[in-house]
Amino acid sequence: MMQDKYDYFMLAYDSPSFSAAAGKVPMSPQGFAKAVRNLERELGVPLFAVEEDGTRRATPYADELYEYAKRMRAERNLLASAFERISSSGYVELRIACSLGVPGLLGSGFLDGFLKQHPDVSITLNEMPDSMCESVLRDGLYDLALTVTSPVDDFDSHELYSSPVSYWVRSDDPLSERAVLELEDLAQRRLAIPGDDFKCYRDLVGRFEREGVRPPEIVKYSEIFWIYEFVLRGEGIGFTLPHLAALEVFKGSEAVVAVPARGFIWGFGVSHLKAHTLGPREEDLIAYLDERVAHRRRGRFTA
Repeated sequence: MMQDKYDYFMLAYDSPSFSAAAGKVPMSPQGFAKAVRNLERELGVPLFAVEEDGTRRATPYADELYEYAKRMRAERNLLASAFERISSSGYVELRIACSLGVPGLLGSGFLDGFLKQHPDVSITLNEMPDSMCESVLRDGLYDLALTVTSPVDDFDSHELYSSPVSYWVRSDDPLSERAVLELEDLAQRRLAIPGDDFKCYRDLVGRFEREGVRPPEIVKYSEIFWIYEFVLRGEGIGFTLPHLAALEVFKGSEAVVAVPARGFIWGFGVSHLKAHTLGPREEDLIAYLDERVAHRRRGRFTA
């Protein structure tokens, strides 16, 4: 089948050699190379070239085909998932990717109420960094994702929550007296924030670039507790969010305060591929999460 050839091509693209790729199928290196060459003939373009030193490299044609093949694989996974739902005689299994930190805001066991209302539904939920969450959804490995808010062209997203971004500042730092922090204030201190795989980091770096402000030294911590300790030790200021700063574990000391930063917003929503049509239970889940977040805003967040 043509799809098998695309799978073989993706293995070849991602592997250091045809032999290494063939071993993952498994099949002989000769048979694998023949499959790739047949695909080249069918497409009428060279996908791989060999340098003078024998190194194999992908051509620009291969780069384009690789993106197309990934989309094809995502579509195939979505189709297989749809077939599974149809064949399960009404039993629905939802696969949900989730950005780190979102379950903490929604509350422990936040899906329990939905599952009690819908005993015909099974949910698999996995937390992961923001960029990975979007990547696995894009590849069709998950039905839905709780993604940190920002426009993504190939997703349809329903925003559930948003809030200003704050920064923890030591109480003896003059910045602690500010009602709001400006970008220039952030540039004057060492700054701790979750790193490359998180949208808050990319938004911050992008803002410095757009406004022509020289960024400060940035220390990357994935754990919010480490960021708080960084600030408490007087090493700089650190990223936080209002719901995190309000946790009891951080409210016990007056040595650190949270000050909002102008123009920075953090939020999350439910996303799915535009090619994926929501089923009734997925729509029910979105409505349930809307209500869950409404309880959070009213301060009556129930289990």
